[in-house]
Parts: sequence; C-alpha cells; structure tokens
Amino acid sequence: MMHSNVVGSLLAALMVFVAALPSAVGQAQPREPHTFLMKHIGFKPADIQEMEQGKVVTKVLKTNEKTEVAVFGIVWIDAPMDWFVRWQKDIEKLESGDAVQAIKKISDPPQLSDFNDLTLPEDDLKAIPKCKVGDCEVKVDAPALERLQKEVNWSAPDAHEQASRLIRQMTLEGAQAYHENGDASLAAYRDKKRPTFLDKEFEGLLKNSPFLVEYVPEFHRYLDEYPNAELAGADSYLYWSRVQFGLRPTVRMNHVVIYPFGEGDDTAVAIGSKMLYASHYFHTALELKFLVKDSANPKKEGFYLISLNRSRSDGLTGFFGGIVRSAAQGEARKGLAFALESGKQVLEEAYTKHSSQ
Repeated sequence: MMHSNVVGSLLAALMVFVAALPSAVGQAQPREPHTFLMKHIGFKPADIQEMEQGKVVTKVLKTNEKTEVAVFGIVWIDAPMDWFVRWQKDIEKLESGDAVQAIKKISDPPQLSDFNDLTLPEDDLKAIPKCKVGDCEVKVDAPALERLQKEVNWSAPDAHEQASRLIRQMTLEGAQAYHENGDASLAAYRDKKRPTFLDKEFEGLLKNSPFLVEYVPEFHRYLDEYPNAELAGADSYLYWSRVQFGLRPTVRMNHVVIYPFGEGDDTAVAIGSKMLYASHYFHTALELKFLVKDSANPKKEGFYLISLNRSRSDGLTGFFGGIVRSAAQGEARKGLAFALESGKQVLEEAYTKHSSQ
C-alpha cells in the first residue's frame, strides 16, 4: 500500500497542475493567420486545409456598397519575405506585361520629367473638347476640364500635343498637391451627372477594412491621414501607369506604402496600394497585401502572401447592375488567383535558382 505522505504529495502536485491549467490555456496565443482568416474573411476548415496544402484560396467578400467589388486571396510562398519586398519596390518591373503600355515610378519630390511618356489615348483626346461637366467620356474634375478646354487650341494641328503637355503639367501638380494635402487634394469626378468625391470613396474603402485598426493601427492611420501621420520604417512612393483594361487604355496614378512591422519571428510586412486617379472605369481602389509567418511554425522559411482588393467602379448599379457586378466579381477573383499563382511560381523559381548557385 502506498504511504499516505506519498499519496498526499501526489494529490497536492495534481491540484497545482489542474489549478495552473486554465491559466496556461488562457495564455495560449491564437494561431495566425488562421484566426484572422476565420474571424474576418469567413474561412472554413476546408479553406484552411487547402491553404496549408500550398494552394491558392480566393473568396469574394460581401459589401453593402453596390459600387464596390471586394476579393480576397492567400497563398504560401517558399521564399524569404525580403525577396517579395524588393520585388514590390521595383514597381516598373513588377507590373510589366502585355497589358501595361507605360509605367513610371514618380520621384520624391515629383518632377515634370517623371511624366514625359504620359499620354492619353487618342480617343480620349478627341472626346475632351466635346465634354461637359456631368457628361464626359473621360474621368475628370471640373477645374481640369476647364483648363483643358480653355488653354488648348483644339483647332490647331498640334492640339493633341498641346493637350498632352498640359495633362503632364496638371498630373505633376496633382502629385505635388497629394504630397502636401493628401486625400483633400483628390479630384471630384464630374464625368457623370452626380459628382464622385474620391476622398469620400477612399474613406469608405478604409471603413470596410476594419481589421486594419485591430492588427496594424499605425498603418491604417497613415493611409487615412497621409501626409499628416508618420510611419517609421515605411517606404512610400507614387507611380503612374497606362494599362489596357476592358475596352480601352486607362491611365492611373497610385500611392504605394510598404511597412515592415513586428520583431524577430513575428516580423511581418503590410503593403497598401491606393488608387488616386483612373481615367476610366474606377472611382478608386485599395489593394492590401500582408506577408506573414505561420505563428505555429515561426522558424519555417517562407510566408503567407495575403491579398485583399477593394475597388469602386461605374456600371454596378441600376437595372443591369447586379449582373455586371456579379461578372466583375468573377473576373476580379479570377484575376487575383492568377496573380497569386504566377507570383508564387516566379518568386519560388527565382529563389530556388539563387539558392542553388
């Protein structure tokens, strides 16, 4: 028979263990990005399983704004984060492709020479003299339209070159104004009967991404309050591009912010790309990327690439708006899946080649 003192000691030890167990469980950290995906994106166990198998997983996200399309995607990449960050900083290389007709990273501060290759398509230049406030084929605000119609001699043989020079000058002024005043400087599009205020549109996109406040509040504040907020360690730049999109080429200008945060095994990177202007289709857009470790395997090389794209566009309301919106969601989801799959392949192949040398 076991001695009573021994039994007492064992019972005391067991009671200490049981008493400590709830505390230990309570202190366990939730696994990321799994918790985020289930709480904010609506991932199910089957989605988690596919993700952990290295597959691209995409979803269309619900939104109450009828002009908005939101898609989400995630994939594991077997390469260091800094490889992707270097890739993201070289935007001219990153976004090169058959659909990109021209692209240029803008200097800080912006220079007129940054826009030497910026031109509107011929059809847009032909449309501008006929434009009226509230009825125009090109997205433009009232002051810009007035300047284009007054300062260009549209009957002259070189009218389109005059217009292109003025557009480059106004785009430079727009970049400078954004650097100084942020969203307050953004245009109010007057191509339709009802004006579209870009600062309010972007404010809506941020409100529809509340997880930013929970996970990276300083990053959210910087996107919302630029240039009146600081973000230590961030890399920020503007760029413009002319892209074949839909039925016509579209000129865009974006603000990109790359923000490394966390320490040690918890190091992560947040990347935001904010559309400041688009000559067609879009009111505005916000693309968010996150490079994060699996918190259950922090020493494992590689990272999850998370991408969440929100955009607001024309043609998604009215009688046929639901049909158009459904098609736009499908195309956006398909495009994101392709981007994640091709990005994973290119980055992993480049890193494997580098590692074998």
